[in-house]
Amino acid sequence: MELSAERLEQLYLEVAPQILDGPAIEQQLSKLNFLPTGCDGIDDLLEGGLRQGQVTELTGEAGSGKTQLCLSAAASAAALGHRVVYLDTGGGFSAKRIKEFHRGFVTADADSAEVEQHLSLTLDLITVLNVHDILTLFKVLEELALGLSGDPGVPGDGGLEGNQDVVDIGRDMGLLVVDSLSSLLSPVITRLHHQGYTMMASTASLLRSLAPAHNCAVLYTNHTVSAGGNDRGGASIKPALGTRWTSTPHRRVCLGKGHGNDAQGSTAEVIYGPGTGSSCAFKVVGDGIRTL
Repeated sequence: MELSAERLEQLYLEVAPQILDGPAIEQQLSKLNFLPTGCDGIDDLLEGGLRQGQVTELTGEAGSGKTQLCLSAAASAAALGHRVVYLDTGGGFSAKRIKEFHRGFVTADADSAEVEQHLSLTLDLITVLNVHDILTLFKVLEELALGLSGDPGVPGDGGLEGNQDVVDIGRDMGLLVVDSLSSLLSPVITRLHHQGYTMMASTASLLRSLAPAHNCAVLYTNHTVSAGGNDRGGASIKPALGTRWTSTPHRRVCLGKGHGNDAQGSTAEVIYGPGTGSSCAFKVVGDGIRTL
């Protein structure tokens, strides 16, 4: 079968990669924005930071720095002008720490009035919602989704009354933080709670759909549980929520407390997703999180 030159050119244009000009490339890159965590080493592990449109999990034992990293990420995103929604499940949010992290973004010769003005704008961009049970979490996530659709909600529809403040916030959300997600899910994932795994699946679906729909980064924390002994005779740990939750985040980072000579620092290692096996050491200090 012979093809004309015109038909060959048409086929080439249909199957060949499209060449993008400058504005088109810039438009494509704008869809792959990264938000800094406030720690250069962890941003490198994440290949640029928290990717908008994706879900990132921080797992680790108590005291490993999960909440501190959430606060640092919130302060960093808000300082750059992004709206942050922080779902606090255990009273870990600290406006004082946000202010301290903010100092790390300011140069030594900055005018004090300008610093205070920028701090005020940063704090105004962070909305903290106290969420103490899984049903409240569902309601908040659904209201954030309403913000995207522009639907004000129908009072009494499925128990969702459409909190207009939350709906409005959802329209320009750049970062969603849930600290700690596992504290809400773990109590319902038991043999006594027959709907527990259904609730877990619904939570995963909401988070995975909110991230790309809003083009926002989602960051949540998960605690660890014992995984039995290891080859060296010690106890090993693994992320909580079980194997059914494993593929929910696009990337999982495990934080660990330092031991011995490194007792003052912590470690971060990617254990699921792109960059698995990459690690770094960091330390939480007064005005930020420093890479060691």
